[in-house]
Amino acid sequence: FGHALAIELDKQGFNVLAGVYVNDNIVTLKNKLSSNATVFRLDITKDEDINSVYALVEKKTTTLHALVNNAGIGISGYIDWNTSEFLRKTMDVNFFGHVAMTKKFLPLLISKRDS
Repeated sequence: FGHALAIELDKQGFNVLAGVYVNDNIVTLKNKLSSNATVFRLDITKDEDINSVYALVEKKTTTLHALVNNAGIGISGYIDWNTSEFLRKTMDVNFFGHVAMTKKFLPLLISKRDS
């Protein structure tokens, strides 16, 4: 979903900045986007990644129209099939990472409410 959205928004002329976790997928997505788009590695569970991306976004654009939190991991099965470590990682990616991204970028979104 995230790659398809980035490609479509790029085609429509939006300034796309796309964070990707898997290194191989960075190259794949870059090859499908125009030279106007920016693709970078992002682990939403790491504050240093979030801070670096925030600085990049501030440098690249003056208006942030949207933040698409699309990262997610999961596995099906009963709770006793999964380790506590995996469940913790799942919550870090699927919840806390999204909260951290939203909290960091909310000032940019609020500052341009009319955009």
